Amino acid sequence: MTNALTHQLETLLNRDTLRQRILELCRIPSPQGYERKAGEYIEHWMAEEGFHPRRVSAVPERFHVIGSIGGYAPTEKKAHDLLIASHLDTEGGLDPKEARWCVSPHANPQEPVAEHDGIFTGAAVSNDRGPMACFLMAGSLIQQAGIKLAGRLHMAACPGEIGPDPIDEREGVAQSGKDVGAAYLLANGGIAPDYMIAAEGTDFAVTAQGAGYAIFRLSLYGEQIFTPLFNSDAPVKNHPNPIYRLGEVIERLHNWAPEFERAHRFETPWGTTIPKVQIGAIRGGLPYSLGGGTGVCALYIEVGLSAIDRVQDVRRALETVIKDSGSYALECVAYRQGAVASEQEVAPLLEAISEATQAVRHTNLEVADPVYASMWRDHNVFNRAGIPAVTFGPRRWRPTLNDFVTTTLLYAQTAIKICGVAA
Repeated sequence: MTNALTHQLETLLNRDTLRQRILELCRIPSPQGYERKAGEYIEHWMAEEGFHPRRVSAVPERFHVIGSIGGYAPTEKKAHDLLIASHLDTEGGLDPKEARWCVSPHANPQEPVAEHDGIFTGAAVSNDRGPMACFLMAGSLIQQAGIKLAGRLHMAACPGEIGPDPIDEREGVAQSGKDVGAAYLLANGGIAPDYMIAAEGTDFAVTAQGAGYAIFRLSLYGEQIFTPLFNSDAPVKNHPNPIYRLGEVIERLHNWAPEFERAHRFETPWGTTIPKVQIGAIRGGLPYSLGGGTGVCALYIEVGLSAIDRVQDVRRALETVIKDSGSYALECVAYRQGAVASEQEVAPLLEAISEATQAVRHTNLEVADPVYASMWRDHNVFNRAGIPAVTFGPRRWRPTLNDFVTTTLLYAQTAIKICGVAA
């Protein structure tokens, strides 16, 4: 990467336009299931830029928007196709009647999307439409510079990365997140890229791996007892009301979680995944019909999965932890596998990002903090399919306009390196 190219792209980049685009896009409410308006904004923007946008959707109201440039010499040896993608959904889309069971009334309200003295706030900016604006601006810069990419640069705005899993009564595609997201895009989007970047905040570092997860429903069984016949002196151990047995079960899970993290830590040269365990929900009984207690209650346990973890092994480990806890059933009700890129196959993409980092930031590319390799991001979908993919982007917390300018230049230079320039 030459200093001349960096200077040319930087000169063409209009900071005010980038700032305006970020604020406009991120101020559009786009909770899970209601991404349409944000998608329409992206579609219009892509059309203005000549990216020839098109929609791909599993659910009509929740569509991907895909735009592309380049492809002037696809048969040249140096020509490769790159996909850069971010997600449109920002909030969980919970009804207030549901949110009251997981969001404390004393929780701090989310910061509004705003920009003061060059510093941006708002969840939508960092997760994940700020980086989205950057790669769209990067595509525009490449065209303004008159650079004819040999391969194709695909840019995609996707629904359903944050979205929940269809569990219990919330069944079907309409209640799903990830099933209508990147996995659907890869299978039905009409693109087969050589490389992929999940454009999300990583503090300008990179990782080529990510974590999946499994959600287990642990149902404890007992018997209903009419309250006037209830024995208040019954010991908690093997209590007929399974709610009373929760304390012992939770303690066992709590003691097991650190052991699981240590045993399942997964390290490669380009990332460290530390799978976490958390009890995220509890259900049991009918609060409007308490006269007979309950014979059923359930814990919902989320367990992180590295690229090499097997969900079957995790289930067996949980069975060992909870054995002798009375009558119970353990079921895996949601499953997403973690993934890692082949070190050899992802090397050209990492080299391109490294060269761009040297040219734009004048520093060496670093490996991202383990937290970024220990969560779900959409590069997992592509690495599982054998397409080398990473997650890479700007400062995650309170990014600045300068951060987004830098990110735009990094995406542009990486795309030029990967796609090649037609002779």
